[in-house]
Parts: sequence; C-alpha cells; structure tokens
Amino acid sequence: MKKLFYLLIAAVMIALPVLSQDKDEDEDRDEDRRSSAWSRAKLGGAGGITPMVGMFDNAELDRFLSKAGLPTFGTEPTYLIGGEGYGYIMFLRNVRMGGFGVSGQRTVNVLEPMTNGKYLRKEVEYTVSYGGFLMDYVQPVANRLDIAIGASIGGGNIGLTMTRDDGSFKQWDSLWVSFGDTARAANSYRRSLSGTFVTFTPHISIEYTILSWLQIRIGAGYPMMFSQEWKLDDIYEVNGVPSGLKVKGYTVNAGLMFGFFGW
Repeated sequence: MKKLFYLLIAAVMIALPVLSQDKDEDEDRDEDRRSSAWSRAKLGGAGGITPMVGMFDNAELDRFLSKAGLPTFGTEPTYLIGGEGYGYIMFLRNVRMGGFGVSGQRTVNVLEPMTNGKYLRKEVEYTVSYGGFLMDYVQPVANRLDIAIGASIGGGNIGLTMTRDDGSFKQWDSLWVSFGDTARAANSYRRSLSGTFVTFTPHISIEYTILSWLQIRIGAGYPMMFSQEWKLDDIYEVNGVPSGLKVKGYTVNAGLMFGFFGW
C-alpha cells in the first residue's frame, strides 16, 4: 500500500513537467480560457483511486499497547487505499455529489521468551476504514485547474485483533482440555474488538485535468468520528472504551480520476 502511494505521487510529479511542454503551443488558447475560468460551469462525472496517508494521533492506543508489552505506533503515518466516484448536479452550479471509501491497517508484534524455551508471540492488528456520501463545490481557477472544497458524512470502523500464540502444534483433544480448564490461561488466544462510528470529514483538493477523461489531484482532509459503539468478537457489547480511541488527525491524498471533465 505504501509503495502504491509513492508510485502514484511519482506519476503525478512526472506528469506535470511533461504536460508543461505544451504550454507555448497552447498559450493563446489558454489565455482566453483563463480570463473566463472563474465563470465556467463544471459538468460531467468521474471515479478513481485515492491512496491516502493518515497522520493520526495514536497516543490513546499506544498507552494500551505499551501496557501489554507491545511496540507502539507512535507518530508514524497510516497508509490507506480507497476509491471515489461523483457526478455534477445540474440544478446547483459547480456542485458535485458522490461517494467514497478508504481503509488501511497496521500491525505490531513481539516475541516473549517462555520458561520452556519457546517463545510467545503477541500481536495486535489495527484496521481503520470509513466512507460515505460526499458533496463538493468546485471552483475553476485556470484552464484545466480547479479547487474543490467540500465534506463527507458516513460511517467508520476501527478494528483491533489481539493474538497470542506459543507456536505449538494444535490437536483436537488438547484444544478441548484447554477450553475446559478455566484455571489456566491459554497461550493460544485471539480476540477481536470492533468500534463503529459516525464520521464527518471536511476536505479540500487541487485538481488538474490532463485529458478530457483523465484528471490528477492532490488533497487533504480531517476525518472526525462520533457516537462510538464497541463490540467484542462482533457479539458482546464493550463498555468503558476511552473516548480518545478513534481516528484523530489529518490526511493527505493523491489520486487519478477517470471519467468526463468539461474544460
């Protein structure tokens, strides 16, 4: 996922200088269009991929990882991948509506020595996903160049899968013995915590139309999550979850959109 984001950023950075080679040939035509860019009405629709880097505050989660003897996430970014689709609505000038979704994951683990010479592997997998309905107002600022400002509202999910395993062979009889022995903590252990949220994300992006069917963009957003509900193994309600255990921070994204762009 990280490699995909870097490749897309590289493609955007390479495309811009190549496209600028046509500047001299199109200068007269572009000058005429630039003068009327602010009054130009947008139309069409598109869809595409939107890799994203999330600079999230992981302090609350790191506190519990540290207590469990695991490495923390710290300030390292979370890489997400997703998609978006939209269309301009004709009764509101330069307004488009659509939907989007993104998701990503991170994992931390540690090996702890046991008294029998084996190692106990502890691991926590952290996943985040959110998406929903979006609405943007798009303002043309120059020929082929637009600024989009808007917001999205929808739902989100945070998943935490906690795994502990001693690497031993698993046999049918021993599994039942371990299940029935309530006095002994099992070395093989897996639990899943899932939190669902209402999400609201204001965002802004700069978009450049390369061809009538191809556009590149760079943008930023600030996802916010509310009304959390947590469950254990998708069955049992979990109470007392810290309110700070949610996505907090800003995102940076780059994307390639395919469709029809009026310019």
